[in-house]
Formats: sequence, structure tokens, C-alpha cells
Amino acid sequence: MRSHQQIITDANGPSAVARIVGAEAGTAKQWRRNDSIPAAYWAAMADAGLATLEELAVAAASKREAA
Repeated sequence: MRSHQQIITDANGPSAVARIVGAEAGTAKQWRRNDSIPAAYWAAMADAGLATLEELAVAAASKREAA
């Protein structure tokens, strides 16, 4: 599974993700730096076909386990 960082990169970067989910570009850049997409944006990411809800959840769980 991809990390949140990789999902953002694969979606053509933070600026593209920000436009799609209605966030600020700087906010999405911070998500990539932190390798963490807030759950409030997961539905928009899934609706846009950028990732599945399962993939986003697994990536979040993997990050927590590594910490």
C-alpha cells in the first residue's frame, strides 16, 4: 500500500490535491511533509479516485504503528 505522501505525489502533488479536496495548497504540502492526510478529506480523495478509503486508513494505521 502507498503512504499518504505517495498518494499525494501520485495525484500530481499537493497543489492538485488541494484543488480537488478544497484545501489550501500550503496545507496539502504540509500533509505531504507529515505523511498524513486528515480523515476529514478522505471521502473527497476517494470520490476523486486518488485513493480508496481502505488505502488511506491502512496508510494512517501504518504510520501510527511505526511511531
